[in-house]
Amino acid sequence: MNLVAVKELITQIKKDIGIPIIKGNTKAPAPKPPYGMYNITSPYIKGKGRGAVTLHDSESGPYEKRTEEYTFTISFSIFAENTETTIGLAHKVHQWFLFLGEEFIREQGFVIASVGNIENRTTFLVDDYEYRYGFDVQFRAVDEQIRQIETIEKVEITNLGG
Repeated sequence: MNLVAVKELITQIKKDIGIPIIKGNTKAPAPKPPYGMYNITSPYIKGKGRGAVTLHDSESGPYEKRTEEYTFTISFSIFAENTETTIGLAHKVHQWFLFLGEEFIREQGFVIASVGNIENRTTFLVDDYEYRYGFDVQFRAVDEQIRQIETIEKVEITNLGG
């Protein structure tokens, strides 16, 4: 999984939507609302088959390349002071994935497989509500692995038994 590209994706959403988006499940204190939070809930969902293995030549010698398509899921939650603001910001981020960020997502080497529905994730904390709405996005990506291989240039055959 290309975590650098995921971080660039999050940075671009922050820039385009105008709210901070933090990584979830950390001990760092959350910013003052409104803000977004993301969690990579499924970093690798195997595709069908074992991937494709192909042979290639380069200046440094022959190599094998294994290419595999997989999916991964990121969950987004938006936090704000009231339901209306939370829903509005969640909708903006949701729309970013459906249209506004499409080209940027492709530049990172990802394709959107699905964008889930915006759902109420509000919780009650001691004596007040924490307003949050969110959705999941499933991406398709390609993983490549390369390994050098050795070839035998010449074989000398002697004494064939005849």
